[in-house]
Amino acid sequence: MHRLVKQSIESAISSPPVGWMTHRRVRGKCLILAYHGIIPEGEASAGEPGLFVAQRDFAMQLDVLAAEANVVALDRIDEPGDDGPRVAITIDDAYRGAVNEGVRELAARSLPATIFVAPARLNNHVFWWDALLHGSAKLDEKLRSHALQKLGGADERVRAWAAKAGIPACDELPAYAQTATAAELAAALRFPGITLGSHTWSHPNLACLDIGEIATEVRRSRDWLRTEFGDKVIDWLAYPYGLESVQARVAVADASYAGALCIGGGWHRAADVSPFARPRLNIGAGLSVAGLRARLQGAVLS
Repeated sequence: MHRLVKQSIESAISSPPVGWMTHRRVRGKCLILAYHGIIPEGEASAGEPGLFVAQRDFAMQLDVLAAEANVVALDRIDEPGDDGPRVAITIDDAYRGAVNEGVRELAARSLPATIFVAPARLNNHVFWWDALLHGSAKLDEKLRSHALQKLGGADERVRAWAAKAGIPACDELPAYAQTATAAELAAALRFPGITLGSHTWSHPNLACLDIGEIATEVRRSRDWLRTEFGDKVIDWLAYPYGLESVQARVAVADASYAGALCIGGGWHRAADVSPFARPRLNIGAGLSVAGLRARLQGAVLS
């Protein structure tokens, strides 16, 4: 019932008359979208459900973006443009479904996007948050909090703790819910407009690290990516889990990144936020086309 009510509200808000009024809120602003996994057609849902968008839904959302927004490369998001919505598409974690099926949907519409990669987690890796679901619809919040705050979001530490606590982990997930290989990333980069950014080396919670450890994470990842993929790598970083700190911002700035992204937020002006804490609108499962259109038009929705 809640979902039906929400969809009705989104449909009403995304109508042209309402959109004409709300569009004024986003004039002169930009929006950075954050995607994670893509579920290929015909595949069953796996991993943390909120992070995975069905390929058909992703395709419909891209059609809306292509028709109603000025979709630009992330490293051009702050360049002057026309009065229309200015949007950049980003994809975190380099899940195989996103790198393969997701990129093909983008390429079919000539839309640019940046994939944020944690090199130490490439090559068929199953992230701890997907492995520890063991059939649940959502990861237990107490478990998540302990893993992120007490264990620093470090994959090895979380898995060791879970094993000791008797919490089962399932690594037998579909290929799309595992991470891509370097070869698959290279294939994705053959499409115009696809670039890579740093998601740190090993995807820890940077807010739990000291500045020396943070510096190693953000420098090592970009160095590896540049060695492998050259000028297809841009000087942008996405904070793992969307979590950052003053020390993280300092370390990212010292490493000469152009910008760094959080996971929450929405429309903004670059001048109004720190370049090393740029907001993003997280796009999870269940977002309707009307819901996306309403957000593009400047509607404020939960």
